[in-house]
Amino acid sequence: MSVPLFILGTLTDGDNHPYQIKKNLLDVLPVEKLSEGKFYYNFESLHKKGYIEPIETIHRDNRPNKTMYRITKTGRTYLEEEIYHSFQTKTHMQDLYIAIYLLKYVDPIKVAFLLEDSIQQEKKKWEKNRQFNPAVEAQFDLLDEKTKEAVRLIGEHAFKNAYFNIEWMEKLLVFIKNYAS
Repeated sequence: MSVPLFILGTLTDGDNHPYQIKKNLLDVLPVEKLSEGKFYYNFESLHKKGYIEPIETIHRDNRPNKTMYRITKTGRTYLEEEIYHSFQTKTHMQDLYIAIYLLKYVDPIKVAFLLEDSIQQEKKKWEKNRQFNPAVEAQFDLLDEKTKEAVRLIGEHAFKNAYFNIEWMEKLLVFIKNYAS
């Protein structure tokens, strides 16, 4: 999951401060845990790269100061590029959550094209893994029975997950195509 993308997307909607953005992230998306340090590190990193900039600090009695931020033009360009990049290079389905949430900032037709390509790559990869490979079979035959059963169990889980992910990406593709219309 890309916390920096969420920060940039939130700031694209309007100026905000880190505490509120973190609260929004935790309220909207299924994030299990997000440390203060990691979250504020992302803010600082985006600031150093010139993607966001502070615009004012709000002082209130008996309350911590709140620094308001806005996204820069460079940040907007980076946000768009990274959303597309997420659909090209996902390694886990969860890597797409924030990119899906931020679809309104990119061309959904281009995203659909990228996702179609990802789906085809996944299908080819798993079809290749399903094919009989004499070298792998020879190694498998050298294993004891308990280890063979462990390998079968692992393989079953991997293939079921892969097919579930492909089905989910196909549903996502339908959603994105409808989003474009």
